[in-house]
Amino acid sequence: MLKLLIMKTIIKKWLILLCFNLLVPIQVSSQITLDSTEVKETALIFAEHQKLSVENPLLKQQILSLEKLNQLYVESDSINNEKSVILKEKIASNEKQIQRLKSTQKITVIEASVGGIVLFILGLIL
Repeated sequence: MLKLLIMKTIIKKWLILLCFNLLVPIQVSSQITLDSTEVKETALIFAEHQKLSVENPLLKQQILSLEKLNQLYVESDSINNEKSVILKEKIASNEKQIQRLKSTQKITVIEASVGGIVLFILGLIL
């Protein structure tokens, strides 16, 4: 916020200087004379340079912040991937256990049926 305020005051100073220099040509040396359009272009160049000098560090800071945020997302994603692998292994283990229980259930049903038939036959014989 403070940097933006400083940047605005500097730009205002350059614009005031620009307005003043547009009215009067400047004699830089005995060999070079600048007219109002050249002074305007020069002032704009300096104003843009000052603006970019303020913006550049802010953009670098923003890039660093985004890189840190990206790193946090990468770490979070890797943790979630590990959890996903663990859960998939647990699901596979549970499915194997379900299959084993189903097969033992079939055997138990067959044993019970055979036992019932044997008891029925014994009941008829006795």
